[in-house]
Amino acid sequence: MASAVLVFAGKSVATPAISFLVNKAFSYLNEYRKAEGLEAVKKRLEENIPKIQSVIDVVDPDYIKDKSEALDAWLWQLRDAVEEAEDAIHELEVERDQNKVSHQASSSFTRIKHRFVQSVKHVRVFGKTSNSPLKRLKKTLVGLDEAAKGVENFLTLVKIHQNTRSNSNNPEQDNISFRAKGKDLNADRVFGRENEKEHIVGWLTNTSSEDNQVVMNNNHVPIMSIVGHGGIGKTTLAQLISHDPRIKKHFDTVIWVAVPMSFDAKTLFDKIIQSVTLSKPSVDTYEALQQHLKKEIETIKYLLILDDVWEDKDISKWENLFSSLRTGVCGRKILLTTRMQSVADLASAVMRCERELFPLCGLEEDENLRLFNHHAFINPDPQEFEDFQQVGKEIAKKLRGCPLVTKVVAGHLRAHMKVQFWNTFLHEHLDNFDGSMENVLKVLKLSYYHLVPGLQVCFRYCSIFPKNHEFKKEELVKMWIAAGLISQTTGAAERAQDAAEEYLDLLNRKSFFELKLRNFRFGRNECHEYFVMHDLMHDLATWVSSGECARIADVAGSKKLKPTVRHLSVAGIDGFPVDAIKSLSQFKNLRTIIIEDCHDIQDETAREVEKVIESLKALRVVQSHMFSRSRFPGKKANLKHLRYVSVSMN
Repeated sequence: MASAVLVFAGKSVATPAISFLVNKAFSYLNEYRKAEGLEAVKKRLEENIPKIQSVIDVVDPDYIKDKSEALDAWLWQLRDAVEEAEDAIHELEVERDQNKVSHQASSSFTRIKHRFVQSVKHVRVFGKTSNSPLKRLKKTLVGLDEAAKGVENFLTLVKIHQNTRSNSNNPEQDNISFRAKGKDLNADRVFGRENEKEHIVGWLTNTSSEDNQVVMNNNHVPIMSIVGHGGIGKTTLAQLISHDPRIKKHFDTVIWVAVPMSFDAKTLFDKIIQSVTLSKPSVDTYEALQQHLKKEIETIKYLLILDDVWEDKDISKWENLFSSLRTGVCGRKILLTTRMQSVADLASAVMRCERELFPLCGLEEDENLRLFNHHAFINPDPQEFEDFQQVGKEIAKKLRGCPLVTKVVAGHLRAHMKVQFWNTFLHEHLDNFDGSMENVLKVLKLSYYHLVPGLQVCFRYCSIFPKNHEFKKEELVKMWIAAGLISQTTGAAERAQDAAEEYLDLLNRKSFFELKLRNFRFGRNECHEYFVMHDLMHDLATWVSSGECARIADVAGSKKLKPTVRHLSVAGIDGFPVDAIKSLSQFKNLRTIIIEDCHDIQDETAREVEKVIESLKALRVVQSHMFSRSRFPGKKANLKHLRYVSVSMN
């Protein structure tokens, strides 16, 4: 498992949010004339916030995990300080709202009474104790200042890391070195994908006169997009298609371009020209390359394969690329592979052609088993290893049809040809596959690290739900907002709602979720919409959220919880001993707690869970299936930050 890496310790407290909190805190202190003595604190924070951003921007998450425990710890300290300041501001606002209601209730009193109420308000807000809202706010700002000072210890580290990166000839090489490259098949043998290949080859070689007329009239090139998770076999399928004899006969040439993550038309022009002419172009400016490309391809009926495309934001980049591809002979086609539907959407929209989408799923069970056997057994006849057949079949079945996962696991097991080892791997270690699993997740992590911080934190949050959970849009959006995952610097709840819904839509389009439809027929037709997360994506979410999110199902799991955990889901709590339940109250930073379905829960257990919830003062979200509304402890607990409650009783 990963440690608490920068990607969720640092970017979750991105500096715009810190600046917003600091400005808001000082506006309240100035309003109550209690900012005296904090001028230096404010100045240091303003100076250190850009430095904090520089650390967050340039340091690689895996670099934090592997090489600097001190930096990792400081980022958690910073996050703690930011959240404490956020809590203090919220408590002050609650107190102000209560005072406002009290003032409105006394509006019919005399002016003298009104002035007295106003004076009482200031006493209540500032107070005589260390726990009063304004005193706590001042204390948290000092704590935030102390945490922010720590950035000075890591600026030299950042510079060293930047120099290391700048000395690399190819900064993207580490990210793509393990990928299949080029149109030549990397696999010595491909299993399955015949139906998928037939469908796409049929579309690519379709020569209907109606389609050709549309192309001539609109100057667009039809695009087919293969969309699927990392490691699912998109590149391999595209390679199979490019080698099909029907493709070679139908097109004058097949142009293969491995698209870099930094999508740039000039670079792509150069790659396309090299693929067509088999030589490097003699010109290097954008305009010259554009004219050169038009000249080379204007009389060619080509199939352009754009492999592993990421660009789904900048329309102008796609316009620049397609500007040289719009004119030419009939019959040209583009085949695109990507992990994100949003890429396919944007490419088709810019080309102004109908979107042709081919979602690529996992291999069929028998195909995946053949792939597993091929990589697990040195001898091509696996029957020689009869003792391994049954356990191998069960392992292959659990690998969910993902070719990359299957090959990595099979290769790992081939180095340990003992039945006992395979059985142990199947029953104990499959879900926690260490070294080789990191190689599998390395592909998926590329997609995750490509997300903006807001999408990252919402994706991680979903790891607290069980696998195959059906996410309802309205419920998930409300939980994200209540848990504080959606930035509300604008202060508008409606905008937070819109932002959360947009996040969910983006995660779906980027293939981190899959949208499902269920039809109900109870005298009428209804369509129920929900989202699911692929098992591999759930594994990824669990991996990247370590230290921040957790889901436990037994006492052993509760003992492994890290003190930094913010969001927690507990399954089977009816089987927990009382001491294990009590231990949950030590996680004072918890913002979300979910108590999953319980069966035959005892009154003593229910009371202990109530006490735990009452003790967790930072809670924002509570979801439980063991309380009725009348028994929920929130009414008597001092849970000032609670924003979302969903309770039901079995």
